[in-house]
Amino acid sequence: MTDDRKRGGRVVEILLPLLQACTALETGEPTRLTYRGGGLRQVLGVQPDEAATSVRVDLADTPVRPERTTRRCRALPPGRR
Repeated sequence: MTDDRKRGGRVVEILLPLLQACTALETGEPTRLTYRGGGLRQVLGVQPDEAATSVRVDLADTPVRPERTTRRCRALPPGRR
């Protein structure tokens, strides 16, 4: 919801394809609601896709980074925080 109809429309143009491309989500079509003052108010349903068992994202232009390793930190001695 926004008072700026152009900006709201641009946000929907960007987000809708991203949501629809996500295989873990079921995305409905946006519905425009009335909004006083000429702004933009849209709603859409987004639910997890129960049939999706996993999600895979491939980034074509992103270099592959090595997996991070976790470091174990020693706890503080008793009485110190």
